[in-house]
Amino acid sequence: MCNQQAAKYMTSTDREQLYLPAQNEYVPTGGPSARGDLPLDEEIKRYIEQEFPLPEGNKCTVYSVPKHPVQRMEHQASQAECHVFNCLKELDIPGLWLVFFQGRSYGGKSFRKERHGKLMMREHDFVFFTSYNGNKHVTLVEVKSTCDTSYNGMKTSDAKMIKNSKRSAQHQLRDHIELLEATTELGSDFSRNLNCYIFWPFLSSTTRDPQNNTILRWKEDGKLHVFSDTLGAPTKFQQWFQDEILENGKSMSAEHWDVLLKRFIILSCGAYVDEIHYGMLALLSQEQVDLLNRRPTNKPLIIHGAAGTGKTMLIVRKLQQLHEEGLLHKDARALYICYWPGIRCDVVHKLETLGISDFVDTERFFISIDRFLKGNSNGYKHVFMDESEAICMSFEENTITHTFQELLKRYHMGNSNDATEEPGVMWFLVDINQASLFLPKHSPNILKTPDVILTKVVRSTGTIYRAFRQFYQEPFPRMPAVVKLEAYQNLQGITIAHNVSGPPIYWVDSNSQESPLQVLVSVILDLCSTKGIRPNDLCVLPFFVNSNYKVDVINHEIQKHFVEQAFMPQALANVESFLMTSKPYHFLVPWVLRVKGLEFKVVVIVIDDDDFDFGDAEDRRKVYIMVSRCTCLLVLVSSEAIKKSIDKGNIIKDYPFSMKLP
Repeated sequence: MCNQQAAKYMTSTDREQLYLPAQNEYVPTGGPSARGDLPLDEEIKRYIEQEFPLPEGNKCTVYSVPKHPVQRMEHQASQAECHVFNCLKELDIPGLWLVFFQGRSYGGKSFRKERHGKLMMREHDFVFFTSYNGNKHVTLVEVKSTCDTSYNGMKTSDAKMIKNSKRSAQHQLRDHIELLEATTELGSDFSRNLNCYIFWPFLSSTTRDPQNNTILRWKEDGKLHVFSDTLGAPTKFQQWFQDEILENGKSMSAEHWDVLLKRFIILSCGAYVDEIHYGMLALLSQEQVDLLNRRPTNKPLIIHGAAGTGKTMLIVRKLQQLHEEGLLHKDARALYICYWPGIRCDVVHKLETLGISDFVDTERFFISIDRFLKGNSNGYKHVFMDESEAICMSFEENTITHTFQELLKRYHMGNSNDATEEPGVMWFLVDINQASLFLPKHSPNILKTPDVILTKVVRSTGTIYRAFRQFYQEPFPRMPAVVKLEAYQNLQGITIAHNVSGPPIYWVDSNSQESPLQVLVSVILDLCSTKGIRPNDLCVLPFFVNSNYKVDVINHEIQKHFVEQAFMPQALANVESFLMTSKPYHFLVPWVLRVKGLEFKVVVIVIDDDDFDFGDAEDRRKVYIMVSRCTCLLVLVSSEAIKKSIDKGNIIKDYPFSMKLP
C-alpha cells in the first residue's frame, strides 16, 4: 500500500518542471543540452546527485540547506540553533552521508478539533536525512534555548518556562508528523519510522527534586531529549549520533525516504532564493565604471537611464568611493534627495550597511508643497538628486524653481571654502521610462540635455531581459517632455550589460479558478506554504490596483484558508512600513511606482485583460518597470492571451507545481 502511494506521488509530477539554482545556464528549450523538458521527478533526482553526491570510499559527507545557519530574531534561540548546526557540520563518521535542513517553513492542513482541514503554518528546526551501511533514516529535531544556571551569559529559565518549552516542543513534533502525513499522502506507516528528538544545548540532563536530590531530568520520556551533556562536546555528540540514529535509530524504506527528501528539496526553494540573492554581484557595466571615474567639474552632471540600469546603485557606489578616497567625511558631507519614501528607506539602509550614514543626509523633495529643506541650513560638498523626473509632476513652477535653486545654493555653500580644492560631485538622475509616463506642465531646463545616457541593464536578470526584450528595446513613441529629441538620436535601445542568466519566469493562468483573486491567493499560499518562500521576500504588483487587489480583500481571502489566529501571510500596502517595521508574515502589495528603485527576491505580477493593452507603449513600459524589480523569481498571473502577447520567444514557462493547496 505504501509503495503504491509513493508511486502515485512520484508519477503525479511527471509532466511538471522545476527550476533549481544549479541549473544556472540559459539553454534554449530543445537545444543539445536543454533540461527544460525534464519531468520534475527526474530534475530533482539530477539536482540531488549533482549537489549532494555520495561519499567516495569510506569518507564522511555532510551537507546543509541552507549553507549557513538561520539567524533568529531572538538571540539565544539563534545561538542554540547555530550550536546544533555546527555540531552536525563537524560530524566525521566514516561512510556517513548526511543532508540536514534547518528552518524550513511550510503549510499543511490540520483536521484536529475545530480546524476543518484548514491550513497551519509550521517550521522545522532541523530535519536529518542519513544514509549509512545500507540503512536510511529521517530525523525530526526541535531545538529549545532554555537554560539552567550552569551556563553563564545565557538568560536563565525558571522551572515553569522549561516545562512550557518541553510541552511546546512535543506539540511541534506532533504537528510536524500530522502535516507530513497529510501532505505526502504516505499515511501513518512512514511516520512510525521517523526519529524524533528535542535538543537542549543549554540545559543539563540533571535537576533537583523537592528534597534537593540530584535526579535525571524527564527519564520517563526515554531518549526523546538530548541535553547539553551530549551537545557540549563534539566527540560526545558524534558518539550519540552513531549510537542513537545510525545504529539503533528507526530505518525507513528507500521509497518513503526518497519521497520525503524530494519534498524538502522543493520546500527549500526559499533557501535557494536567499543564496542566489546574497551571492549576486552588483556587476558594473563599462559605461558605469567610466561614470564613477569621471571627475567633477563644478557643474551638475545629468544622467539618464531606464529602469534596471543601476542609477540608484551608482549613487551608493559613488558615495562609497568618495569615502574610500577621503572625499566624504564629517567636514565634506553629502546630500541624497529622492521623491518616493520607499527608495529613501532602502538607501538609508544601504548607507548604514556601508558604515557611511553619518556623512550623508537624506531628504525628500515635494511636488505640491514648498517646504523643501525647511529647517536645514547646511552646505554640502556632494549633492545627488535621484528620481529627478518626478519633479515634473508638480503643477507649480515656483516649486520646481525653488527646489533646484535650493540644491544649487547648498552645493555652492559646501564648495566655497577653498578654490584650489577639487569640487564636489553633483548628479541629477532621470529615469527615462518614468519620465515618459508624465505630461508635465513645466519642464525644468536643467534636466533636458543629458551628459550621460545609461543603456545597459545591470541586474542579474538575463531571463527576464530575454522575455521582455521588446519592452526594453522599443523606441519611445514620444520623447519624454523633459528631454530634447536630439539628445536621443544616437540611442539604439537598451541592452543587457552582462550575459548572466537570471531568475526563471513562471506563468499562472488567471482563468484557472473562479476569480483572478483566488488564483493570486493560491500562488501566494503555494510560495509561502510549500516552497519555503518567506512572506517578507515577496512583492505582489498588480498592473492596476482595482477593488480585487486591495490589501484587505487579499487578506480576507487568505484568512479563509487558515486556522483562526494562526501565523499566515498578510498583505501590506505601505512601502515604508514594510521596509522599516514589517513583521515576518507581511508581504507587499503596492502601487508600482511606490517601489521605484527597489528590488525584491520574488515578484508576482497580476495583469487583468481589461487593464492592459499591449498596443499601448505606456502599458508596455509599466510592465517593464514591474519586471525589473525582481532578482530571483518572477511569476506572471494573467490570461493566456496576455501571456502570448508578451512572451514572443516562448521563454516564460508554465508554473511547475500543482496549485492544489497542501
